[in-house]
Amino acid sequence: MSEEIAATPAKRELSNPGSPETKPTAKKQDTENKDVTGLELSTASDKQSTTANEEKPKFKREKQPPKPKKRKYKAKDVDETSPAGVLQFEIAEILEENQLTENDIANDISSILNSSEAYHNYHREVEHAEIIKLTSNGDGLALIANPVETQKKQIVIVPFAIKGDIVTIRVFKTHPNYVESDLLKIETGGPDRDNSLIRCEYFGKCSGCQYQQLTYDTQLLYKKQTIENAYKFLAPKLQIPEVLETIPSPKQFSYRTKLTPHFDISKRVPQVEQPMFGFGAKGKSNWRETRGGDKSIVDIEECIIGTQMVNIGMANERKRFETTWKNYKKSATILLRENTKVIKDLQTPVEQQLDPASTDSNDKISYIEETSGEDKLAKTCVTETRQIVTEYINGFTFEFCAGEFFQNNNSILPKVTEYVCSNLQIPRPEGTPLYLVDAYCGSGLFSITASKGVDKVVGVDVSKESIRFAKMNAERNNVKNAVFIDGKAEKIFNEIDTPNDLTSIIIDPSRKGCDLVFLNQLSAYKPAKIVYVSCNVHSQARDLQQFLLETENGHEYKIESLRGFDFFPQTHHVESVVVLSRV
Repeated sequence: MSEEIAATPAKRELSNPGSPETKPTAKKQDTENKDVTGLELSTASDKQSTTANEEKPKFKREKQPPKPKKRKYKAKDVDETSPAGVLQFEIAEILEENQLTENDIANDISSILNSSEAYHNYHREVEHAEIIKLTSNGDGLALIANPVETQKKQIVIVPFAIKGDIVTIRVFKTHPNYVESDLLKIETGGPDRDNSLIRCEYFGKCSGCQYQQLTYDTQLLYKKQTIENAYKFLAPKLQIPEVLETIPSPKQFSYRTKLTPHFDISKRVPQVEQPMFGFGAKGKSNWRETRGGDKSIVDIEECIIGTQMVNIGMANERKRFETTWKNYKKSATILLRENTKVIKDLQTPVEQQLDPASTDSNDKISYIEETSGEDKLAKTCVTETRQIVTEYINGFTFEFCAGEFFQNNNSILPKVTEYVCSNLQIPRPEGTPLYLVDAYCGSGLFSITASKGVDKVVGVDVSKESIRFAKMNAERNNVKNAVFIDGKAEKIFNEIDTPNDLTSIIIDPSRKGCDLVFLNQLSAYKPAKIVYVSCNVHSQARDLQQFLLETENGHEYKIESLRGFDFFPQTHHVESVVVLSRV
């Protein structure tokens, strides 16, 4: 499922090159054979040297200043399923569509690194750039003229731009086959752009959202295209069924139950001003008036995709930060996690029943009262990573540490868990038992919500802490048919004793996906059905191609369905769920 991805601003540009000044080494003054006036003194050996065959005096060659070393570009290895890796597939597609070669878009990195003139030629403003494609990371891509080699083109990334936009940009960073830019002006908006939809005062500067200028239906279409492209790029050998429509989130705003604002403390110079408190900036775009300052962190007072309670917590912590920031010796991240508690004692004041949480300026815990059916609820905002918080999902109760992973949009979780459960069923004679293995179970979300439809559940996770909470959550929800094992997913089949023909498996790994060791063991076990839930559709596509084509029994499976779930409206992120069955 989704992971928080820390938003780190990119370095602005390659440092401005220039030749280092080299001062010649001062020559030592030879004071030998000189009197105090500095005149040469005559010696016997000098007189003997005045002969017909007198040798010419030898002089030491003055040392020349060292030549400045040329700076070299060092390419970094990137995971092909990461945004930087996927970008290379998107660039290749642009080349093919425009009948260009890699050389046609190659940038002279050596000149940029070693020539101030080249540096300034490349990093310039460009008008009338047309956005021709949207990346999986939510940025626009355009083809512009190379400023030095006029027969060439450049591929440029433009944040906050969408297909069809005509824009003015400022190029600030150069890579071997693309450049990065800031969006300065929307000259003409594309057919999908509607700036009246933008509700955030920081959109266009904060890196959190990319799609506020789009209708929600258009956002869902773009996310479906992201899934289609992922399988086209990372699983080109597979024949996949048509990608189903993306399941929308019931809430498009005020849905995030966790936020992590942060701030930077300089290690090089004393911090004399209060640092910005918020989220990473996306370059230095100025295409619309925004709040938040012009630093690498946008100073944010409210996040419109965060829940009301989390935003109250952020206001509390911002106020506290005004007086405590000098106590910090280094940069830090503040945890804001919503917690929900059922108020059972209606006679005792709510304030006396609350767990520790974010407090206001009067040192009183901030909370919001709500009702759910017959229950009275109190929501608070937790800031301590080790504190236990509670979520209520579709009639189930889950507890976990505030700093541990758990889904951040609980409004869509009932739809996801119901979809997963409905796809675990295996055709079998009436009365035949059904088993479930949850390979990356965490604190038990899928294991517990799917437990009613199977006879036995085995949950496995590498985190002993997660397994501890999974066991407690099973007990709390009166789930008697689940067992949980702490251990690496690569070795889980050593612990599984359920008959494979009657077993379904849920795979829910981190963003990096599964490794080939796990996929080979999964193939050898040969479960009847597999449901793969992923927060990174690109690693999911890679894994499925490896599983189906490179493992012993992968050829016995077919992809039944593939669709996205929108956990994060207004952003480019999309969850994907694929269902496989053994033929």
